[in-house]
Amino acid sequence: MDNHEKALEVFNGLCKTFEKYDWQYEKEEAKLTLRSGAVSADLPMEFDVIVEEDSMLVLLVSRLPFSVPEDRRRDMAVAVSVANNALADGCFDFDICGGRLFFRMTSCFLDSTLGEDLFRYMLFASCRIIDEYNDKFLSLATGRMPVEEFIEKCRR
Repeated sequence: MDNHEKALEVFNGLCKTFEKYDWQYEKEEAKLTLRSGAVSADLPMEFDVIVEEDSMLVLLVSRLPFSVPEDRRRDMAVAVSVANNALADGCFDFDICGGRLFFRMTSCFLDSTLGEDLFRYMLFASCRIIDEYNDKFLSLATGRMPVEEFIEKCRR
């Protein structure tokens, strides 16, 4: 099986998993991309799940729905580092020049078969992690929470 066939198989498995759990999504089959989201107690979560044929990766990426002002970016960089240190899987990426904050989780399908359990894990774990941190990051970005308080909350 070549890379394209394998990527298409993974993409179709993702679609089946979304459908099994009645998770609403839009698909762009030509780009092997699913767009979806979830509603949390505080901020909306939107994400793309992309099957990358060349690198043989499934990539889940979620942009947090706010930008960080310039005067808060140094504190945000520290906070992202602290948050990432606490995560067992996935990570937050912070564009310090543009003030954009993302969550990212990947899984490789090179010489392996990915299935429903992994796709479900990626979706639910990502949503849980984003929901746990997005309001803390927003509070830091708006100046309602100092970085020291963020660090203390992450240590608990």
